[in-house]
Amino acid sequence: MPGCRAVACSPGVTDLSSRRLTDQAEWDRVNAKIAQGWESLGFRLYRDNVYLLSPASQDLEAQRGALRGRLADLGASWRTGAS
Repeated sequence: MPGCRAVACSPGVTDLSSRRLTDQAEWDRVNAKIAQGWESLGFRLYRDNVYLLSPASQDLEAQRGALRGRLADLGASWRTGAS
């Protein structure tokens, strides 16, 4: 990918309008769950809640393949259950 060296993100909640995450423990739990989702895509912790992903990473390709497989399995199970 010419020009793109890394993708960075800082997982966390951006919409605080519901005021549901006022408890620090719940806030930490939700942020950890979001970070886990980013890691499942191949992002790796850099530092201070900043995650990096290399667009050329083989991890990214492997994760995309695994997610496609899970999506296909989910679709197949839904079709089987709907019959």
